[in-house]
Amino acid sequence: MSIQRVRVKSSAGMYPVYIGDKLLPSVLQKHLPAKVPVAMLVDEGVAALPLTTDLFQWLERRSARVVRVRIPAGERSKSIDEYGRVLRQLAGFVAATYLRGLPLIQIPTTVVAMVDSSVGGKTGVDLPEGKNLVGVFYPPKAVLADLRWLQFLSPVEKRAGMAEVLKYGAIADSKLFASLAKGAPRSMGKVVKRCVEIKAKLAGEDEKDLKGKRALLNFGHTVAHGLEGILGYDGLRHGEAVAIGMAVAAHLSVKARGFKKKTAEKLKAAIRAHGLPVTHPELRWDRLATWISRDKKATSDGIRWVLLRKIGKADLVSGVAEKKVMASLEEVREGRPAKG
Repeated sequence: MSIQRVRVKSSAGMYPVYIGDKLLPSVLQKHLPAKVPVAMLVDEGVAALPLTTDLFQWLERRSARVVRVRIPAGERSKSIDEYGRVLRQLAGFVAATYLRGLPLIQIPTTVVAMVDSSVGGKTGVDLPEGKNLVGVFYPPKAVLADLRWLQFLSPVEKRAGMAEVLKYGAIADSKLFASLAKGAPRSMGKVVKRCVEIKAKLAGEDEKDLKGKRALLNFGHTVAHGLEGILGYDGLRHGEAVAIGMAVAAHLSVKARGFKKKTAEKLKAAIRAHGLPVTHPELRWDRLATWISRDKKATSDGIRWVLLRKIGKADLVSGVAEKKVMASLEEVREGRPAKG
């Protein structure tokens, strides 16, 4: 596809997100001055790929000095004690804090990194008590989503990334959701661009997550982060946990927001159509309650849930009765349809 650009608003100014098939190095050189030192942080899962090697050699020819740092894949890399999103969060945190801030260019290499974690400027590291509890907002100079990276993903990685794509359709774009309901999209480039547009709008209106708009992007993540905490970040891929979390949120939406039961089942069917799970044996309130109470959306009034009124319309909801949460977890765990 031809090179597309989405502009993202931040407190540091606008920055571009490029989407296309051949962004490296032609677009990169517009944002990276020659003859300056460069640190290249790379996930070990892509370190040996031809695109990575070509990029490193280009940087060596052009830069004053290049330091390549290989980061192990997975949540443990950003923990104090599998995904391109892990590297992005870690690199962003380092860039934001080292020497009080260094210029940062993001080159996402997975579906979830392209559509979600590379946009919006959030950085973070994990603590034993929960995910992303230490971090800052630090926007990049540019994001280059070169679609050629996606050819190297395993089928499992692609499926897990599609959970975040389905999320965007569920909360903000019914047409996008409908196009994804039966399986993989025809044009991944168009899907990435639409997801980035949605993320850019919500993040631009609520950069620091203070107004409740950006929090809508956490649909499915409250339960997902709880599952990841219980399983030690090793039992499920993030996208798989989000898929299960969206199923629970759909059931809770039926009980707390009048979301139609049939639509909740359609949402779960769409998740399954992408080879993603909609249930897990650890969906038990006594196991999840502590983790959910630490959710970043929580306030002094309790947990706030991202729930659906209909496909494409979501709200941040407080005061949801605990018994409704427990019932939703039980229904999804046992594979039963949602009840009002």
